Amino acid sequence: MKRLLLLSFLISLFAFNAKAQGLNCIENSIIVVGQVCPPVADTVWGCDGNCYPNPCEALFHNGVTHFTHDPCNVLPQQCHADFIVSDFGGTYNFIDSSFGSGVGSVSYVYEFGDGDTSHNANPSHVYAASGYYLVCLTINDPVCTSTSCRYILAQGGTGCNAMFTAVTNCGITTFIDQSTGSYDSCGWDFGPAQLSNQGPGNQTYQYTATGDYVVHFNIYDNAGLCNSAYTDTITISSLFNLTSSFTYTATGVGPPYPVVFNNSSSGGAISYYWDFADGTTDTTQNPTHNFANCGNDVTLTCYDINGCQKDTIIHIDACNIGIPTYTSVLNSISVYPNPAKDNINVILFSRMTSDVMLTVKDVTGRNVIESKPLHLNAGKNNYQLQLPLLPAGVYMVQINDEIGMMNTRVLIK
Repeated sequence: MKRLLLLSFLISLFAFNAKAQGLNCIENSIIVVGQVCPPVADTVWGCDGNCYPNPCEALFHNGVTHFTHDPCNVLPQQCHADFIVSDFGGTYNFIDSSFGSGVGSVSYVYEFGDGDTSHNANPSHVYAASGYYLVCLTINDPVCTSTSCRYILAQGGTGCNAMFTAVTNCGITTFIDQSTGSYDSCGWDFGPAQLSNQGPGNQTYQYTATGDYVVHFNIYDNAGLCNSAYTDTITISSLFNLTSSFTYTATGVGPPYPVVFNNSSSGGAISYYWDFADGTTDTTQNPTHNFANCGNDVTLTCYDINGCQKDTIIHIDACNIGIPTYTSVLNSISVYPNPAKDNINVILFSRMTSDVMLTVKDVTGRNVIESKPLHLNAGKNNYQLQLPLLPAGVYMVQINDEIGMMNTRVLIK
């Protein structure tokens, strides 16, 4: 039993040192050389692995931010208090990493350094003002007691109130920021471990599975005047799987050049709109069209029962006779959000593995964004593209591959 306790203590002490080192074990700003420490003997282990006669010596003369009250010269310890701190936008989460003696149940008392306490093993806390706080955890069981303390530099403030509502339409969930007060930074957690640290304003996200998602939203500022968090659960009951794609076959010589279109769209499409870029359109599923020229940009827009739409644009060669003619490795391309502002997600459904180039063009055909080569897997591929500061307007997202190219439009607001 003693050997087991010794091993547990050494493992805990090693973890204590390793975690603390990653949390700035020595903080020079809390060293107060003139601080007169009492001569009381209350030995503590510092996160630097050294033993100090009391907490005052550890903190104010050596700047040790994390220490435990376990006596330095007594091994093994029957229990050991310890915790980890994480900051999510000003909400501080305290995660228990203690071990008890194994006799009876363990009780917990956190002292957050601002007068508030908690008896939960893993509490959260928001500070009303910025500054250094000494947080201590004391654990008790029928056999022993242990205390561990850590200094943290907290952002605080209550001059704001975080709030959002969520609306899902056509597969895109829009989180509408309804916070009050002024803030300049925020943190979002959309549920499936998808973090987004963006500026103020509404956010969009596309979920890939149905279910309930707990969404966290924190707002804060750099002056310590604003710090607020809001959490809500949203339900995604259905997914948006509409895709727009087609192949074509040129059937003869011309002019005119007759072309038969094979609509391969999926995901619940119930109506179609073809734009042949020569002033004519069609709403049948698989139209045949006569072209006056060989090269044409054909757009197919699909609609589902809710009126949601997806479109794809393919540059076809009406003079190339063959059955069928593929102009790209892609079956479809789509982007969201659309309209967009800061970034877009480009969804590519590919018939095969391939390396492609992604470009964004303005209305003059000039490349405003050109990505590095992207590797596609067969099936669905999702890429996030950060947008530079661009004038508002319509842009073309184009994919060039080993066979040809495919593109679609995006509105930048």
